[in-house]
Amino acid sequence: MHPPLMIFSAALLSALLQEGYGFFVRQSCAVGFSPADPHIREVFLITPYKDIVSANAHFQHIRFDRRKYIYQTSHPEEKEKLYQAAAQPAGYKIYAAQIDPERQMPDLQLIQHVKHYISQYTTWPTDHIRIEYGLQYGELYLSLKYGDEEIKVPLPAIESY
Repeated sequence: MHPPLMIFSAALLSALLQEGYGFFVRQSCAVGFSPADPHIREVFLITPYKDIVSANAHFQHIRFDRRKYIYQTSHPEEKEKLYQAAAQPAGYKIYAAQIDPERQMPDLQLIQHVKHYISQYTTWPTDHIRIEYGLQYGELYLSLKYGDEEIKVPLPAIESY
């Protein structure tokens, strides 16, 4: 599956820097990896933060990821590394932890997975469910809403249905 995430680009990085984001957490991103693309060796997700406390909380959450890293843009060499990543170097696919506005709506296949999940784990009818993508500490999830009720389910759990 192609994740509903924005590609990390120089334009996006510049905009984030202008908005005051000074810390960027890099982590491995299994969602964007496709065995069908033999040219991609690794996929990363980069999450921006305005403060070190939030960045450290994310970093601790992914403490077992061997490829995790916090870029601090107050260090020019780290800002340069971010721009290198934004250039999408050969062999890598790098996403930003932001939902792509053009991919906010789940495709029909994912909607069918959601309906199977809903029918198995809830008493909700499978129509009139509002579906939204979300991110927390770099993990993609779906927010499923019916009336005043809401459940958040990791995307891989939905895709397995």
